Amino acid sequence: MTESIAARLLRIIFSCYFVVTVVVTALQLGAEYTHTRNRVEKELQAMQQTFGPGIADAMWRYNDDILRGILSGMSEMPAVVGVKIADEHGALVRAVGTVVDADGTRKRADSQGRLATVTEGDGFFQEMFSRDFPVVFIDEKGESKNIGTWTVYSDQHVIVRQVEYGFLLILVNSVIKTLALWFIFLLVVRRWLGRPLRQLTDFVGHINVDNLGDPIVLQDKGRNELHLLAAKLNEMTAKIRAGIAEKADLVARLQDEQAKIRQLNESLEQRVAERTMELEHDRQQLATTNAQLAQALDTVQRAQEELARNEKLTALGSMVAGVAHELNTPIGNSLMAASTLNDNVHRFAASFSSGLKRSEVDRFIHEASTVSELLTRNIIRAADLVTSFKQIAVDQTSSQRRAFDVATVVRENIDALMPSLRKTPYTVVQQVDAGLAMDSYPGPLGQVLINLINNAVIHGFHRRDHGTITIEGRRSREGWIDMVVTDDGAGIAPDILNRIYDPFFTTKLGAGSTGLGLNITHNIVTGLLGGQIQVDSTPGEGARFTISVPCVAPVARDPA
Repeated sequence: MTESIAARLLRIIFSCYFVVTVVVTALQLGAEYTHTRNRVEKELQAMQQTFGPGIADAMWRYNDDILRGILSGMSEMPAVVGVKIADEHGALVRAVGTVVDADGTRKRADSQGRLATVTEGDGFFQEMFSRDFPVVFIDEKGESKNIGTWTVYSDQHVIVRQVEYGFLLILVNSVIKTLALWFIFLLVVRRWLGRPLRQLTDFVGHINVDNLGDPIVLQDKGRNELHLLAAKLNEMTAKIRAGIAEKADLVARLQDEQAKIRQLNESLEQRVAERTMELEHDRQQLATTNAQLAQALDTVQRAQEELARNEKLTALGSMVAGVAHELNTPIGNSLMAASTLNDNVHRFAASFSSGLKRSEVDRFIHEASTVSELLTRNIIRAADLVTSFKQIAVDQTSSQRRAFDVATVVRENIDALMPSLRKTPYTVVQQVDAGLAMDSYPGPLGQVLINLINNAVIHGFHRRDHGTITIEGRRSREGWIDMVVTDDGAGIAPDILNRIYDPFFTTKLGAGSTGLGLNITHNIVTGLLGGQIQVDSTPGEGARFTISVPCVAPVARDPA
């Protein structure tokens, strides 16, 4: 069931008007009530000036007749429902009407002034309010004496009686205005909205393609939205007529085009066959090209693997040269010590045959002990270098998995690089926490550290006369270790920061750099070691590589 716009509009507008009327009427009633109560309270307050002196004089003279007459006159006033007089000790002297006792109980005084409890309920209309005034007597000397208090009471009944006529006028006025506005709005809506809408509805209901009808003309005068709607409907029917005529012309032209299309289709089949043969030839050529590209890609991948192996062997070769240079010192010292010991033995033997002195024996023993200590220390140093290099060489070439101490592996790799680093003004500082153990691949981990150190020396410290590389190691969270390699070099430019792990990318192309160092580093960390690598750099302040790896590396199918 549909609802007319006029009825809906009427309902919405008068719903809002009703709410507004109720709110405004309630505000008017509240304001009238508040005004009346304030006026009543002022009347109660004014009684102090009117009746206060008479009450004080009657109490001072103990004239109960005058006092009863004053109270009786006050109780006849419209705003008063009761009066109570008490002496200076709070004892009741006289009361009339309804009052409130000291314990808050409402009581009514009889003709003798005795109080009886009121049994009516405590509703809104029973709410009482009062004003308390002191009873002050001024004697002939002009001295004031407080001889008691008197209280005048009023309640909500008094206020309601005074405002009920005003309330009635406000309510009747609101009802009359609402009904009048309802009636006027109903007439206007039916005249200016309902009738034109019905006319438009009838017009639209009779429109069809075969009979568009005559243009609609609204019966009422004026120029409003409904007239604009009627004009648009007339415009729409005119466009429909024009569209139907245009459609008929279009159908005729479409039939002509279809005849031409049939002719084109006959010649198109031959062209499709020819094009199919050409596409087949192109497909064969594309397949040949793809095969060549696949072969070229395989060649590039093999070349990349070969370059990676060569770079590893080159690093190992540099390490061998460095270790050999390092071995030269302890071996030379050992050879010199052995020669010195041999000479001392020959001199001691010659002295022994000709007779020894105690001082010669002591000197020989002291020199032999010193030479033996020097010889032992240098041989141990050489043995440590060989053992360290042997372990690094085995780890680098075989990539075997084993349990190891992180600080030891870092120290061994730094020691292996020290021969080449001593020729430079750069230093490497190790700050690895003790007790960090891993079950992983020490060789690839060492290769990562060596690559990062070499990268800092080649790129970060280029043309610099100083530089420090710091290697930190610490446990980041349960089961993970962070290795942080920091340098104070030139840093990495922001525009290449996202490309440093790309294969063959280097800023030293043609200067001995293959561009595979950081690519290999990234692949080892994220692949074999099962971790992540992150770089932070500010140009001019150095670079910081953070390597997060698990203490137990994931199982690899082919770690080598």
